[in-house]
Amino acid sequence: MTEVQREKEAVELTTSEVDPRLYYDYEGRFIKQKLERDRMRLLPRVVPPQLFAPGGHALGDVRVFERFTAGPISSLTCRFLRLGPGESTPLERRIPSLTVYVLEGSGTVTQDGEVYDFGPEDVLFVPPYTTHRITAGDQGLRAWVPESRLWHVLGLLYSEHYEPQHVPGEVELVKDADGEWSGYKFPKGLLGLDSDLMVDKGANAKREEVFAARDRGERLAKPVTQYDDFVDRLGREKEQRDNSTRVFKAADAAFENTRQGQLRYRVDNWAGLHGHDLDVADYVINPGHSTGKHRHIPEELLLVVAGRGHDVHDESEHPWKAGDLICIPPMTEHQHFNDGDEPARLISVWSHHPANEFLGGIQHIEDASSWSEG
Repeated sequence: MTEVQREKEAVELTTSEVDPRLYYDYEGRFIKQKLERDRMRLLPRVVPPQLFAPGGHALGDVRVFERFTAGPISSLTCRFLRLGPGESTPLERRIPSLTVYVLEGSGTVTQDGEVYDFGPEDVLFVPPYTTHRITAGDQGLRAWVPESRLWHVLGLLYSEHYEPQHVPGEVELVKDADGEWSGYKFPKGLLGLDSDLMVDKGANAKREEVFAARDRGERLAKPVTQYDDFVDRLGREKEQRDNSTRVFKAADAAFENTRQGQLRYRVDNWAGLHGHDLDVADYVINPGHSTGKHRHIPEELLLVVAGRGHDVHDESEHPWKAGDLICIPPMTEHQHFNDGDEPARLISVWSHHPANEFLGGIQHIEDASSWSEG
């Protein structure tokens, strides 16, 4: 502890004043939770992404500050990626993994120097702390990027930029003496900053060393104790990362006729991925049919790719059409219906978090209308 920190701590221990930034109002928190639940009931379950700025998050920022402002879910949000022919995303690296569902077009994704091809309906996966760039092919690219807000709660929502990116608001691009881009300047007052904040381009040295040390983890020849097994896990994680699938091909995933309807799982717990935080599945609902009815603890977010129909959540009805987002709050009984003349296609995502892992499981209530035909 530095001398400045000791002096600051001494003042805090002897003062009777309370810094509101450090004070946790327990009673107020309970009241706020009640207000949040009431607000959730008023928010739309079906959200048209066209209401939001291009490139922005369609359900509020990936941080949790804007939760319950657009839809009644808290841990999930999403954005859309559009690239013209031959265009690329800037090279970057982030702590969380990245999941991208390709809606239209083809191209390549470069991860730590390795190049992988993809096409329409493929799912791209980028493991944690991996440099990556997505490049569109000759026809351009349109993709859906669902994201988990859990990383902000954990304080791990870091992203390292190796090329300049447009940052909204008052953030400035900083250049060095040679006129080259060197980072960003976040001005005092922005998001409550007490002074200007400078963020350099590229990797943070300490963070990079932490992950480099993790990647050096080696398998123990003969783990003896349970602690040895935890140490050995670093080596196992490195092997898992090296072997993780980077592009899930649509052609490799077959639809199944299930009690919940026609669906195919694209990314799940059994995919053997390193650090994935979202599961992905596809639905196809034929005209006049419906999925099964079920309920689960985790939130769910769906993108309507084609068709039109409606959802029934508990006892309320919510119409949707192609392009809409369907928000399913925790513990909500729900079912999807196709009201159109063409097959409806839905993409579903849900996140890994304690509610899923420890209070998980699906309560199946009613079979899909197509199940008796299977």
